[in-house]
Amino acid sequence: MKRQKYSNGGLHVKKDWAGIGSIEGSAQGNQNYTSGSVTAVKQIGGATVSANMFKDSKGNTGSSYSLGKQLPKNKSINAYSNKGGFGGSVSKTFKKTGINLKVGVNKDASGQLRASMSLQKSL
Repeated sequence: MKRQKYSNGGLHVKKDWAGIGSIEGSAQGNQNYTSGSVTAVKQIGGATVSANMFKDSKGNTGSSYSLGKQLPKNKSINAYSNKGGFGGSVSKTFKKTGINLKVGVNKDASGQLRASMSLQKSL
């Protein structure tokens, strides 16, 4: 289904292909500033791969890439790369308790390595 959304001088268009992926584009601006982005998402072997590109009238550009996969036994794995660095995470949801445990690591643009861990429980 093709969708167009107009607001504040912007345009948003998305095209989905059932079970395969989608492509989405947006552009917005006024007399002082314009920007646009394109995102493509594809399903490959049970994994979701996405790529995004951005550009604005001030010369800023960016691109990012990500990969995510839902694994058996309520586990998932994600990885990303962008201008600010790269990283990944693994998460597991424990059905009996409703607790979600997530462990991640990333390296920022300056080369600093960071690790994180989060524990979530729905109320």
